[in-house]
Amino acid sequence: MQVVDGSSVDFRGFGADIADEVWASLAGIVETNPGLTTVEIAEIDRTPTAVFWKAVADHPGIRTLRFDQVRVDDGHLKDFWKACSGANVLTLQRCRIGNGSSNNSADVLPTNFRRLQELNIESLLKPLPHTQIELLRYCPQLSSFYWRGGVIHGLARDPLLSILGSGRLPNLDSMDIMGMNLTDLDTEHIVQCMSRVRKLAVYQTNFGPSSLRSLEPHFKSIEELNLLQCPLVTSANIALLLRSCPLLRVFKAEAIVSDDIKDGEVWPCHEHLDTLVLYFDLTLSDHIADCQRTFSLLSKLKALRRLNISRYMTPQGRPIVGDPKNGLQLRLDHGLGQLETLRHLATLNFDKLPQDMTLADAHWMEEHWKALRVVQGNFNAKNVVLNREIRKFFKDTFSGHVPLPPSH
Repeated sequence: MQVVDGSSVDFRGFGADIADEVWASLAGIVETNPGLTTVEIAEIDRTPTAVFWKAVADHPGIRTLRFDQVRVDDGHLKDFWKACSGANVLTLQRCRIGNGSSNNSADVLPTNFRRLQELNIESLLKPLPHTQIELLRYCPQLSSFYWRGGVIHGLARDPLLSILGSGRLPNLDSMDIMGMNLTDLDTEHIVQCMSRVRKLAVYQTNFGPSSLRSLEPHFKSIEELNLLQCPLVTSANIALLLRSCPLLRVFKAEAIVSDDIKDGEVWPCHEHLDTLVLYFDLTLSDHIADCQRTFSLLSKLKALRRLNISRYMTPQGRPIVGDPKNGLQLRLDHGLGQLETLRHLATLNFDKLPQDMTLADAHWMEEHWKALRVVQGNFNAKNVVLNREIRKFFKDTFSGHVPLPPSH
């Protein structure tokens, strides 16, 4: 499938064996469209031809490149990297760049990705992680780096920390990395090497007290923060962040306990927070009162569009086993009605947090949350028939809308 709208080319091969004539045609489209700014190529089983790579490399206006499941043969590496070096935004997903063992060493990479501001790398088969990280040495304008290694390779930790500490990335304000056995001192080093922190996602790392201290000078600039599955992050840390970061739009963390939720509290990010992923660990002895206080707090988040109250991890960093019984219950008789202020709420997720909902609760949501399109979780764990009825109600209500996967 090919889509051309004057400024972009989006070509998806769906694993088919694309003939050389097709690549020649695409190259012609690139060459004859001076206003072209975006090229996206995906699911190509056979490497694109030299004529296509040369057309992309020689085009002076392409600023966004996205390659997903694309192979690049050794003979095309020069033009491929030349094309990449002219982009502002480069995304490489599930690609195999080069066949041999030596053709992706640092000496064949361009020495200056002069415009690159955003680099996204995910599950590359080749080059190996140390070479992926070498790209950062040549991106003087880079402000955003996203990396996911997949199941085969982990990120080369030492080269990453070395490059960040070299001062080569003076504009870096957004980091999204996962795992890699990073210690608290490592994530502290990463934060200290960022000019300012606009976005920080350190999913599955040991981000802890040292990192939090280094992050404190950036509290006023942080817009996105992902601390999911960071076992050293405490409920008190989470409360501190939510009370100290007024520009937060996205916040993801494991759990906050009821003692860290104050009566009448309003988080300073209440005007901006769009996405909240957080488990509310309430007391069983005074569960309804805790739910009411939590709903009061959430009711102030009038910009909220995505809410996930699931729990994925224990405080000790182990995956959750069984169903926690002290989470937030979405019931009118527990204070749910306070959330009528969430008029923009579009996604609600309570996966792994079974509810005890009634049809009245479901009807209330449909009536007051007109933007709601996705509800995920076990609606009533005690009554199979009622659970089925509520699920059918939401399915009928959202007919024509496809549910999204759980946030994590």
